[in-house]
Amino acid sequence: MRRPIVSQRICAISHGFHARQIRSQSTISKRLSIIASPKATQGQVLNELKKQHAQHEALEADGVAILASKDFTTWLDDQNFMSAFLKTLFKPTSTVQANRPCLHVLSGVTDDLSPRRLCDEPRSGFSVLRGPVDSILPQLWEKESFSGPSQDSAACVSFMANPLAGNTDALEVTLPLANTVFQNGRRSTLSASRWDIASYGLMAPDTTYPKTAQLIKANESSVTHTSSIVPLLPLTPPRRIVAGLGNIVRQVEVDGSPTPASKELEAIIPKIFEERAQHEPASTPGPIGVWCWVIPPHIRPEKFNDLKLFKAGSSQAETDVVLDSVELFSDLLSSGCRLHKILSGGGGWGLKQGLLSLDPETRFPLPGQDDDMEMFIRSFTERNSAEPTSGLAAPGSSLLFCVEPQMTKVEALSSHLRVPKETLAFGVSRSLDYKPTRSPHAKPVDIIDGHFGISSATGLFLRTSTGFMGADNKNGMRGAPQGPFTTKVDVPGAYFYV
Repeated sequence: MRRPIVSQRICAISHGFHARQIRSQSTISKRLSIIASPKATQGQVLNELKKQHAQHEALEADGVAILASKDFTTWLDDQNFMSAFLKTLFKPTSTVQANRPCLHVLSGVTDDLSPRRLCDEPRSGFSVLRGPVDSILPQLWEKESFSGPSQDSAACVSFMANPLAGNTDALEVTLPLANTVFQNGRRSTLSASRWDIASYGLMAPDTTYPKTAQLIKANESSVTHTSSIVPLLPLTPPRRIVAGLGNIVRQVEVDGSPTPASKELEAIIPKIFEERAQHEPASTPGPIGVWCWVIPPHIRPEKFNDLKLFKAGSSQAETDVVLDSVELFSDLLSSGCRLHKILSGGGGWGLKQGLLSLDPETRFPLPGQDDDMEMFIRSFTERNSAEPTSGLAAPGSSLLFCVEPQMTKVEALSSHLRVPKETLAFGVSRSLDYKPTRSPHAKPVDIIDGHFGISSATGLFLRTSTGFMGADNKNGMRGAPQGPFTTKVDVPGAYFYV
């Protein structure tokens, strides 16, 4: 029988993340999130926003980013709603109106708003960031970021965030926007618009251009670090890659011997299905997402001495193992370890026995780019390098195999790893066919001041560059020069917050 989660231990983990942070109120921008039921009306949203902003002075800013969940895609194209929404947000007065002849607006559609805690239900509504347009939306009107009249490609927004905990380098987080083909006929919805402020504060659209990408700076004056929660269930200790090329792993070292890369997974995955069926007989088994951390040679093996693994028949719940691994996985990201989903593998014979195919994507591909092919070509030139920069399956690196955990509703509610209310947060949504269960007693509209948080079903793309790391440091690195670091985090329920 599963033993219950120990709330005190979870609180201690959560406190450990927050204790490393020193918060300071940003004077550059103002954030708020409007949590709204998909059945909420425009009147309900505007009325709640008016009540919230009646307590605040008018904000003398000329820029705003508005990211809506898919439920409200059509509202962004409704000029009457947007005019009333912007007027309520900015409360134009004669003084403010004279200093701000127009508003610069970035609007887009994301899959969801970020959840409140680990494995919580996704939320719908709007997240809003206001401030000086040149500060929060640099190069908003740069023509290179506009999409052409015949171009209908995936769009993204990128955020300049603070360094990961334990790191000193600035972090850029890119979120692919939602696929809105079934909402408005467009692959993605992202646009820049200019709104004139007419008499009595009325807002009228002047110019609108569709965009493919936009950088957002939302936290310039904060001195906190970016914390990460990547909920994965570790299955094996790190296994050194013996043979592999590009994104294909052929052999890993297990107990000193070369072994087909998929052999351990083929033995463990059926046991996970059996274990879950015993604990949750009513649940319907489905496919299990499998990931692996690619660990460069400069990471010291002592880092994994306390790593807890899934063991069939153990009394320890999956959730407990996951929570014990949260801080280690945060350190792996800070140390330059990449995360890859395993796309396929297993079976076969001869030289093809036990191959594993890793997702090669580490950067969001903008139109005209082919990063996957570039990385594959680079893997050939670096196949004999001791410190490969491609992040693919280079011999000498190690793989730590993990799966997506199964958490019951009780365990999810017991988790105290909450995202602070006043925060900047980015998350990974559940799968596209996931249907959330929303409480019938929840308020139709709720305003969270100081919060900005969105989620993407595709995942998050992280990019940073690290300099030379000196001798040993607290991240367990042996001191090796590092190149630009990029990775994709697409584990459902993962989130990053500042």
